[in-house]
Amino acid sequence: MCGHVADSSAVHPDDPLHDGLRRVTACCEAHLELVRAAYRQRPFVQEELWAGKISRVLTSRRPVLALRELACRTGLDEPDIRRAIAWHNERRRRMDA
Repeated sequence: MCGHVADSSAVHPDDPLHDGLRRVTACCEAHLELVRAAYRQRPFVQEELWAGKISRVLTSRRPVLALRELACRTGLDEPDIRRAIAWHNERRRRMDA
């Protein structure tokens, strides 16, 4: 059985319309519901999703030369990009501590 769950850490490599959705597989309907319930317990952090979108663009073939271009290619506005970067930096600080 396959399904989708909301997951702010999931960024589709090619299709931004599927960002925030993770495809999950289970052996039966009951197991699929357990997987879905586990994901419902995880908070959906918008800045995490935005950081993933930024990462996808920054690791693509075309380099990004300006914040305006990054905004255009991610579909985010500059304040959201700054929030995503701040979220990412704080997460890294906590991981390195």
